[in-house]
Amino acid sequence: MSAALAVHQFVPSLAVHDAIGQHTFALQGYLRRIGIESEIYADEMKPGTENRCRHYSEFKADPLASTTLIYQASTASPIAGFLTARREPKLVNFHNVTPSEMAIAWDFGVGIAMAMAEHQIGKLSNQCELAFTVSEFNRESLKRLGYTKTAVASPFIELRPPVLVDRRICESGARWLFVGRIFPNKAQLELVAALAVYRQLYDPAATLTLVGSRAIERYAVAVERYAEELGLADAVILQGQVSDAELGALYGSADVFVSASRHEGFCFPLIEAMRSALPIVAFASSAIPETLGRAGVLVSSADPVEFAAAVRLALTDRDVRAEIRGGADEQLDKFSTQVAEREHHRALASVIENFPPYQGGR
Repeated sequence: MSAALAVHQFVPSLAVHDAIGQHTFALQGYLRRIGIESEIYADEMKPGTENRCRHYSEFKADPLASTTLIYQASTASPIAGFLTARREPKLVNFHNVTPSEMAIAWDFGVGIAMAMAEHQIGKLSNQCELAFTVSEFNRESLKRLGYTKTAVASPFIELRPPVLVDRRICESGARWLFVGRIFPNKAQLELVAALAVYRQLYDPAATLTLVGSRAIERYAVAVERYAEELGLADAVILQGQVSDAELGALYGSADVFVSASRHEGFCFPLIEAMRSALPIVAFASSAIPETLGRAGVLVSSADPVEFAAAVRLALTDRDVRAEIRGGADEQLDKFSTQVAEREHHRALASVIENFPPYQGGR
């Protein structure tokens, strides 16, 4: 008789509503539905997760189960060293790490922590049965970290009910929206510059709302000061963190989603914007072209004039907007829960002996 299967996840910081937390909980739910024992172990347990996980130091393998450990890798953590010392087969679910050079000039400590995270994740490469991730861009990062057996599997995305809005052509007072922590790789400074150009060339009443935590305070202050210098103090709103209901309302009231980010392993807010039928304009960096597909206008240059012109096109050209809507439908199908289940099942079954056969979508 075969031993029972157990697949346990280890995550440095577990939160209910962030992308990695949603993905971790959804993967656990899927594993349990197909009859596999699965628990979550964390170092930092954010509010609301205390009864859904245990501290990683409490982990004890069941001697009667065939156990595999998954590391949800995205940041520096003592869990990496803990797993290195374990003998169970290990998998890495890689969410990418922002390159340290993008942060170190703004916050030396944060930059060093990012470099440490890459080092820790790289050290696990010679013990890892498989590293899987959500984009080809991330797969290339894994190869640079020393991983040889890799797979791409669509992320589990907790899609909120779409805000159904009749999005008319916006000629004036356009409301730009970006969602993501205030951090140098997110390039909010460049969005401010593009808004300044847009207001001068097309729409003096346009505004920009930036939703997200002030992850590096020095950078957040720089964004505020730059807006003031450009005469945009009242047009650029740093909204901070918001509730799910508030975020849904912001997606519903916006006219365009904009991203100048220089490094994304996936970029979940793009999917939320698609669900809200928002036209999207984004800088074609890192994994953004993979995630966006035809669901937006990709900009190849950091020039704020080019970015502003692309926003104008996305807001006022009916043919472009129709193309974006069709592309959004394609991407939402591509990143459905059913696709995520199938692709994760295939990845796990490739390395876990006696993994149950795939039964199809729910």
